[in-house]
Amino acid sequence: MGKTMGFYQNFNLDLQRLSRALRCIQSKPEMSHIALAQGMGVNQPVAEGYSSWLRHTGLAIIQPHNKYRLTPFGELTSQYDPSIADIGTQWVLHYYLATDHTERSDAWYILINEFLSSGLTFTSDQFQSYFTNMMGSQVKNQLALSKDPQAALSTYVRPQALGRLGILTKSNTSYTAGWPDLPHILVAGYLLLDWWRNRYNQTNTLRFSQLCQEEGSLGRICLASNQQVRKFVTELTSLGYLSFSDTQHEPVNRLYSGPPQTLLESYYKKQ
Repeated sequence: MGKTMGFYQNFNLDLQRLSRALRCIQSKPEMSHIALAQGMGVNQPVAEGYSSWLRHTGLAIIQPHNKYRLTPFGELTSQYDPSIADIGTQWVLHYYLATDHTERSDAWYILINEFLSSGLTFTSDQFQSYFTNMMGSQVKNQLALSKDPQAALSTYVRPQALGRLGILTKSNTSYTAGWPDLPHILVAGYLLLDWWRNRYNQTNTLRFSQLCQEEGSLGRICLASNQQVRKFVTELTSLGYLSFSDTQHEPVNRLYSGPPQTLLESYYKKQ
C-alpha cells in the first residue's frame, strides 16, 4: 500500500488530467512516471501525483516495475466514460476516496465518515483541528498533516474536481455540507454491494442502521438521511438485489451474489 497522506504531491484533483492519465495507462499499462508525464503533457511531479490519484480514486492499481492494472471500475470507466464526465463515475471516484480500500486517503476518509453531517457549517481551521486530533501526534509527514485537509475540502467545491456532487458549498471562509443530488439507483447499488463485499462479505444480512451509519455506508458516502437510504433499499429490493423486512431488527438481506460492477455496467449502458 502506498502512502495515505500527501499522496497527491500537492496537485489537487482535476478530472481532465485524471482522464488523460487513465487513457495513457489504458493504452500502455507498463509505464514509468517519465513516460506518463510525456503522455499527459505535464512534468514528472504532476505525473507522479496523478499516478497516485488513479489509485486512490479506485481506477487502477500499480504492480512491480511500474505496471498498472485497471480495476473493474477502471475498465468500465475507460470503456464507457473515458472523459470522466458522467456524474455516476464521479460518485464512484468519491466513494473510493472516502472508503478504506487498497489505497486509503486519510483526509477524505475522515471528512466524509467522521466529520461531516448534512447542513453542518464549519471553517477549514475547524476541520484542520479535527483531522490533526484524529491522526494523533505520531504522524511523520507534518506538511501533509497541514495540507491534506484543505486538499480534501477543495475536492468537493471545485467544479473541475467533484464539486458537481453537491457535497460541500463554500461561502467566503465557511463550508456547508449539502444535501447532494443522490446517485442513480444502479450506482447506489454498486456503492452498497461493493462496500458490503469488502466489509461484510461473510454475511448476507445486515441491519438497516448499518447501511445508514457505518463508515463507508450509503448513508455516510451520500450524506443521505435514513429516509433516503430506505428509498435506496426499497428500489434495490424491487430490482431483486436485496430484500428488506420492516420489523424490529430491520434486516436487509443481500440476494445478489454476482460482482458489483455488473450494476455499474448496466448503469452505463442505460446512459
